[in-house]
Amino acid sequence: MLDTTDELLVEVDRLNDELAGKDAELDNLHQQLQEEKERSQALEMKMAEMSKLSAGVAKKASQEELLKALRIFVNKSKHKRIDKRIAVKEMVLEMAMANSVIFPEDLAATIDSLDDEQPETKVVNVAAGGINVQQANVVNR
Repeated sequence: MLDTTDELLVEVDRLNDELAGKDAELDNLHQQLQEEKERSQALEMKMAEMSKLSAGVAKKASQEELLKALRIFVNKSKHKRIDKRIAVKEMVLEMAMANSVIFPEDLAATIDSLDDEQPETKVVNVAAGGINVQQANVVNR
């Protein structure tokens, strides 16, 4: 019985040592898990920031392209008849509101003055001297 008790005590000591080793390994794994969670959280935060940044850049780029296209369209529309200029102004303003576009100051002024009355161009031809006299609108760009 003493021999069996001694064997059991040796077995209990061995199992206690093994348990202590497993506890240390478990603590180490918990620490690694916590570090990985923190690293993952930091990467997710960076990825979210990059996503917001890239979305902002894409939005800004598309707005810049839209502004460029609208600027060209408005500048070409300055030379159209008043009824077409009024329609262009309404269309451009609606498009800007739909896309939440904010116009630069110069483009806003151009769009605002798009439906203003402009004197018609007068052409006088003098046949004898071959002289053409034109009174035209001068548009500041």
